[in-house]
Amino acid sequence: MKCPKCDYLGFDTGVRCKNCGYEFSLMIPGAEPSPGDVDLPLHTASADAAADDPSLPLFARESDDADDAPLIKVPAAPRAPLAVRRTPEIPRLRAVPRPIRRVEPALEFSEELEPAPWSEPVAPVASPVVAASTPLEPHHAGGPGARSMALAVDHIILFTIDVAVLYFTLRIAGLTMADWRSLPAVPLLTFLLFLKLGYFCAFTAVGGQTIGKMAAKLRVVTDTDEAVDGVRAMQRTIAAAASALVFGLGFVPALIGGERRTLHDRVAHTRVVTLRSA
Repeated sequence: MKCPKCDYLGFDTGVRCKNCGYEFSLMIPGAEPSPGDVDLPLHTASADAAADDPSLPLFARESDDADDAPLIKVPAAPRAPLAVRRTPEIPRLRAVPRPIRRVEPALEFSEELEPAPWSEPVAPVASPVVAASTPLEPHHAGGPGARSMALAVDHIILFTIDVAVLYFTLRIAGLTMADWRSLPAVPLLTFLLFLKLGYFCAFTAVGGQTIGKMAAKLRVVTDTDEAVDGVRAMQRTIAAAASALVFGLGFVPALIGGERRTLHDRVAHTRVVTLRSA
């Protein structure tokens, strides 16, 4: 129903306008609303007087019914603008850091430091450098037979490695064993020579024994029965290669004399001794 006074349009049936309170019964002179259609108590004053009186609230609520509440509600006091509003301060719990307790070191020095009752004496660990220079137990010089057997075992191993290198080189090149002469001789022989020198130098520097000397129970030591280092092992290997180039004349002194020292042993100040069996 549309109110003829304020043009308020509503979809409920009542005797008054929810917006301005105008009585719809005044639209037809002499018409009285029925008691079933009355939702709100009637005022004795006219609707025009109620609308013109500024003391009366325009949107006053006249019933406890939720359906009769006005659609537009004006607050009694306007709210402050957003620019001047303040968020109410709410007390919050803040973490209080614990005070740092500083412990002053006590400068007390005892004259004698007593070991703890649970501590056990620890044996000193010898460093590799000291262990390398530790004198070994003196042994007898190795005989010609044992040294020859050790040399034969080493060369058998090296010859097997040479054949394996030659075979795999031919397979990679797509050739057969009958075509081994087609390979360049200088690079191949140089590689095999350095392989032999590395074999003798590395085994002598690490433990003083090659695989052949291990089988013959021989060991290379210095003149003072100490372990051989890397420099002496390299000197001995190069001198032994030079002795082999002169038809093995450097190995002849090992056959005579009590020390059984070859030429490369004298150059590197080493000697070959026999290890005692356990």
